[in-house]
Amino acid sequence: MQVQVKLYGTLGKWVAGYDHRTGLAVNVDEGATVADLMAQLGVPLDKIGMVSLDGRLVGKATALRSGVLVKVFHPIFGG
Repeated sequence: MQVQVKLYGTLGKWVAGYDHRTGLAVNVDEGATVADLMAQLGVPLDKIGMVSLDGRLVGKATALRSGVLVKVFHPIFGG
């Protein structure tokens, strides 16, 4: 199945040729989770702050659905 991925902040540096404007379409196995997707892309889990699937915040163990938009944000610090 295919999902659309948008990486925010500095996360794009982990994926060769990543285009911040368009994101990328990724084929994943049925039953794949957010963590599986990140492993496939080479993005370390400790570099991830928040993930949303079609605008809903989810955890890294959440299963993906075909056609979903996955937005991944790096941790945000400050105050």
